[in-house]
Amino acid sequence: MRKISVAIVGGDLRFVRLAQLLFEQGFLTFVYAISHPDIPAGVKVAKSLEDISTCDYIIGPIPFSRDGKNLYTPLSNLSVSIELFIDYMNSSYLCLAALKPDVIYMLDKHGLKYIDLMEMDEIATLNAIPTAEGAIQYAMQNSEITLTDSKCIVLGFGRCGKVLAHKLKGIGADVFVEARSTKDLTFIEAYDYTPVPLGELKQHLWKFDFIFNTIPVQILDFTHIDAMNKNALYIELASVPGGIDIDYANEKGVYYLPAPGLPGKVAPTTAAKILYHGLKIIMHK
Repeated sequence: MRKISVAIVGGDLRFVRLAQLLFEQGFLTFVYAISHPDIPAGVKVAKSLEDISTCDYIIGPIPFSRDGKNLYTPLSNLSVSIELFIDYMNSSYLCLAALKPDVIYMLDKHGLKYIDLMEMDEIATLNAIPTAEGAIQYAMQNSEITLTDSKCIVLGFGRCGKVLAHKLKGIGADVFVEARSTKDLTFIEAYDYTPVPLGELKQHLWKFDFIFNTIPVQILDFTHIDAMNKNALYIELASVPGGIDIDYANEKGVYYLPAPGLPGKVAPTTAAKILYHGLKIIMHK
């Protein structure tokens, strides 16, 4: 019986763990633009994109790109341009993540088969767990106070916001959650958090010890930053551009802590199992 071939291109430590898992599960496994001593000897190290162009499935990094030009390859000295990557793809099913509109346009233009893994509830919802735990870890490591009895606000009530608010409440924090929709605000109140409508956010900011942002849109301008507690820790969980005016925040001395890609940093083995779970769903479809 022919083995299913899967190639991993780029990515952080979670993709090393995924390569191990795929190999252990009997897949014909390739890696390209990712190097680590934990990659099993039986995994094939591709020398070029051409070497993996006929694989059944190709898994890209998370995020797919940081600079909009090249794939995210933190564990390799190789630079892989988005255009070159797409040019070499043909029959493979592409499992990519956090795709920007211009990349989606290029994929569609080439008629490629692909999925954005971060749009799969089966992955994104589970991914919120290591993200939330990582955010709490970062908060504890970068503050002189406990989360217990602290005042925290979570900006956004999506997958990550829901899980993070729940875990902060469990630790004993006084949890506020910002949201736009009245439906979300009603659920926030039902879960025994304090709801904060976006339009009223500014008048509450002075009281928070920790601000966790999950919204990839700038909602905190200079007026919000001026209203913040000067000792607050702001943790950025959202993708670029994030939720705050970074230049003004730096100018005002805000303790700004970027925290992208937390699952791959704080829980790479769990993150790899989540990706594997999603890949199996894709294969069965």
